[in-house]
Amino acid sequence: MKIALISCGRSDFSIYLPLIKRLKKDSFFNLEIIVFGTHVSSFFGNTFKLFEKEGFKVAHKIESLVLGDSAESIASAMGLTMIKFASLWNSNSYDLIIVLGDRYEMFSAISASVPFNIPVAHLHGGETTLGAIDDKFRHCLSSLSDIHFTSTEGHKSRVTEIIGTSRHVYNVGAPALDNLSEIDLYTISEFKNIFNIDLSIPTILCTFHPETVLLEKNHEYTLELISALESVENFQIVITMPNADTMGSHVRSLLQDFIRKNENICGVENFGTRGYYSCMNYSSFLLGNTSSGIIEAASFGKYVINLGDRQKGRTQGDNIVNVEIKAAKILEAIEALHLKPELDRKNIYGNGTASEKIVDYLKDYHLQRNSN
Repeated sequence: MKIALISCGRSDFSIYLPLIKRLKKDSFFNLEIIVFGTHVSSFFGNTFKLFEKEGFKVAHKIESLVLGDSAESIASAMGLTMIKFASLWNSNSYDLIIVLGDRYEMFSAISASVPFNIPVAHLHGGETTLGAIDDKFRHCLSSLSDIHFTSTEGHKSRVTEIIGTSRHVYNVGAPALDNLSEIDLYTISEFKNIFNIDLSIPTILCTFHPETVLLEKNHEYTLELISALESVENFQIVITMPNADTMGSHVRSLLQDFIRKNENICGVENFGTRGYYSCMNYSSFLLGNTSSGIIEAASFGKYVINLGDRQKGRTQGDNIVNVEIKAAKILEAIEALHLKPELDRKNIYGNGTASEKIVDYLKDYHLQRNSN
């Protein structure tokens, strides 16, 4: 079974990693990894190299990123991505495309595949993020796909509503959780040697992306977050940089300026999967609006102060504390965390067996399709 797995940025990598490992080990599959978007941008660190560091060959690198993060730039990048992938799908034959999530780049790549009638498997469909335009792309990707791997039963039901049938819709859990049993986390001393960050100090891991629905609010929201962080005492703060969304570079610029002016703030462009999970493991808690807080943090027994509406609508565990993006509210939430009970590391997004299930379902799908 020849499979094209498409990845447009660093956030895909840790989610895809355990699935790629299983597909590569199984001789039933011939997997080709295709990277595009921020993966092939030097500005974002050429993160396609994450695959190569794990020993995986990248079959195709598609340059389709348009400089800038205005609405026009993103719309132009979508058009360019469709053109580039039209050529790719025309020149290569695949039995299946695997696509993840909700990015506009992913939507463009899959839209270009429709005239070629290539079956598509979609991961993480049925989820809702009211503070981002991702919902529109995610639900469109579900409509364009033939097989669906969701992260919860609720998300499975939503995909069934969207496509009008439960056929080939499977709740497998979140693939990213499979990493936790396979990745050897850094020790505190190893982490310090590599990243020059001492996680023996009480640490807040902060990732803040722009909200892509209320664009005009992002400047204000970022300043509110910075105001709160300026008042935080007794913690060092590790900030990872935002995605390439509309206004992402503006949020990035504000955060980088804040990092430069404060000694207890550490800024990191890209930890890689092992580094990010190690930081999460040793941090006191997470702060921001990233999906990894919603999905993975519970498995580390970490509370998450989830800011604003970007993740609003996703199924949440008991470790999530939802807070309005106002400095005073953020500080109140931080202060109140010490009153909360210790978490048990149970995770509503699964038990780390998603990739194994996906591989089995893909084999069945391919055999059924070829027998008809």
